[in-house]
Amino acid sequence: MAFEEEKKESFVDKLNSSIADFVGNLFGEDAKKSVMDAQEKVKDISAQTVTKLVEFSDSILESLKLNENEQVMKARDSIQDMLKQEGLLKEPEEEAEQL
Repeated sequence: MAFEEEKKESFVDKLNSSIADFVGNLFGEDAKKSVMDAQEKVKDISAQTVTKLVEFSDSILESLKLNENEQVMKARDSIQDMLKQEGLLKEPEEEAEQL
């Protein structure tokens, strides 16, 4: 049996869940579904924006020849790892699967 790491729910995820539950308790399940749909759309837009920003920063690093600097590349990789952990940046194979 392969060990699968559970993704910890972030503060923002917990907050979004609480807001959706609150709206659902006040206005019903249709309102809760609408809030959840809106939250998902915002998350998708954020992920797309982060992806474009990362692509832009990579092109800047390349044009300034900073991609040859080991410290700069380690910092870049660390930032990308954090973005991936939060679900804002996807691995290239994940993006290919969604197309």
